[in-house]
Amino acid sequence: MSSKPKLNFVFYFFFIVFIGAITTEASEFPYFCEIKISYYPGEDGQAYEEYHKSGNSVRGKTMIFHGEHPSHGPFKQLGVKLLADVCYKNEKTGQVYVEDPEDLWIRNSDINIQKHKYSLTDFILIFLDDDKTNDENDNCEDKWWTSFEEDKRVIISVADIWQGATAHYSTTYAISPKDIMMNGKWICS
Repeated sequence: MSSKPKLNFVFYFFFIVFIGAITTEASEFPYFCEIKISYYPGEDGQAYEEYHKSGNSVRGKTMIFHGEHPSHGPFKQLGVKLLADVCYKNEKTGQVYVEDPEDLWIRNSDINIQKHKYSLTDFILIFLDDDKTNDENDNCEDKWWTSFEEDKRVIISVADIWQGATAHYSTTYAISPKDIMMNGKWICS
């Protein structure tokens, strides 16, 4: 008996398990989620968030956000207001949070959705893409600053999302962009 059929069986078995794992992760979030963030609560400050990188381009509108630093005073940061449904899921309880649970698209789903305590649409941009060199990140940031105009529609290719827990953030969350499309052109590539 040839070992080839056994190898094919083993290959197909692992392929099906792999596809199942991908499908399970994607199906754990509601169908309307364009950006997915998992929250893993922990004890003694061990909690963390994870951004899921499936479908990582999102539309937004440029904005200037204002903040107040306790010792440095007022400041402003350039960012975007996302035009997307961002879902934040507590992986311990399974509860899903969104910006606007009364949105018709979301409200008519059969999923228990609640409003998140922070804005899930307001993001500043921090140019720290791990897949780029420091020079590439700096170059992208320079192009963002020099081509920025408020209230412009953009597309953000997202490298990562994280919560900004310091007084230096004018929004609760930040996006690290891979690239930004403004006026029909990708400015960082």
